[in-house]
Amino acid sequence: MPFVSDSTASFSWVDDYFSHIGSHFDIRAADSLLIILPNRAVRVNQTALTMLTHLKNGGSVDAIVERLGDSSERRYEAYCFLCDFRSLMSGCLGEGWKRKGVETLPHSIPFNTLPVLSEIAVTYRCNLSCRFCYAACGCQRAEKPSAEMSLDQVARVLHIIRHEAGVPSVSFTGGEPLMRDDLEKLVARAVETDLRVNLITNATMLAGTDRALRLRSAGLTSAQVSLEGPDAGVHDALTAVPGSFDRTISGLSALRDAGIHVHTNTTLSAANAAHAVDLVRLVASLGLDRMSMNLIIPAGSATSGLQVSYSDIWDLIAPAREEARRREINFMWYSPTPMCIMNPLANGMGNKSCAACDGLLSISPVGDILPCSSYAEPVGNLLSQPFTEIWNSTRAVFFRNKDYAPVECSGCEDFKACAGACPLYWSALGTDELVAARRREHATA
Repeated sequence: MPFVSDSTASFSWVDDYFSHIGSHFDIRAADSLLIILPNRAVRVNQTALTMLTHLKNGGSVDAIVERLGDSSERRYEAYCFLCDFRSLMSGCLGEGWKRKGVETLPHSIPFNTLPVLSEIAVTYRCNLSCRFCYAACGCQRAEKPSAEMSLDQVARVLHIIRHEAGVPSVSFTGGEPLMRDDLEKLVARAVETDLRVNLITNATMLAGTDRALRLRSAGLTSAQVSLEGPDAGVHDALTAVPGSFDRTISGLSALRDAGIHVHTNTTLSAANAAHAVDLVRLVASLGLDRMSMNLIIPAGSATSGLQVSYSDIWDLIAPAREEARRREINFMWYSPTPMCIMNPLANGMGNKSCAACDGLLSISPVGDILPCSSYAEPVGNLLSQPFTEIWNSTRAVFFRNKDYAPVECSGCEDFKACAGACPLYWSALGTDELVAARRREHATA
């Protein structure tokens, strides 16, 4: 595209564009990251950092053009960068397209020095008893346990998330976060702290109430609803509560009616994996445009009889992904997998690796920082220790450096991409799959 010498014509779209897109990205100087909410991170140089910060904060593009002076080359470079940024935000920036504003570099560890995504389990109480729950939450039904942060304590943690950890968004999860009567106040406090808020819920407690409307009024913009089967038979068998499927569907509808963007998430296990394609069809019938799935983690109340292996997972999700593509549903896969067994990059699902104490800041109901919500071994507590002390502690760095990876991963050329997948998986199930994969690699080398 040739440069238009009239800067007003060339850049005339920029100010209006940034006035609408500004809430969808964040710029972090600490590690030179552009974060596209909620969790996509891109490294930017100092010039891009300065330019995007100026525009996000309401500065005009004319001021940028004026600083560039009379150099048509510099103006053209700025114009190309802004066009490439717009393509990135719209999801159509492909690698290898020789864009002037993009440089493709090999992945390196560490990519980020601070987390990109945050979550607070505001309670471990739950009204369901899911057979796969990472925290065994169905055993904790007390009305008001003492081991739960107060509203003011959660507000303190929210401030740390935004202003010390530099994370632009938070998910309230559990347990079932709707068990907290003050959830609307928690959402409002998060919004006041300049955080975008997502809710992870089974949605059953929204059915027949105005609570979804109250959450939207408080500032909630998105929700992830747990949907474990395409019908009551499958779903209720996993949640162990009859009628929960119907209430989840009603609650999901209440969220949508309130103007909250909704997508579903399904934990794939041996009990529902055969129904993955039917789940996609159900999501389509509900009028949703996004859904996600993750692999059951052998933690909490999960039993060995529910586990699905890394070796089997692609054959189970590939038909579901194809059905989603056919129905124009954005299918997202969340779980890390070892690339030597199931390569998510080669299968068009992006890079997946363990985010423990790395891209993810996971906080328990009492303010502990956990490696992840499934890993019940705290590395510190935000109510009693400074964030930087915890985040840079020996234990946190152990996870961030992927030192948990099995010995079988040593020397693997794909290690930087997959980082050995999930340490909880290997701890519970052993590494026979890795041994077999490495043998196959050596046999074909």
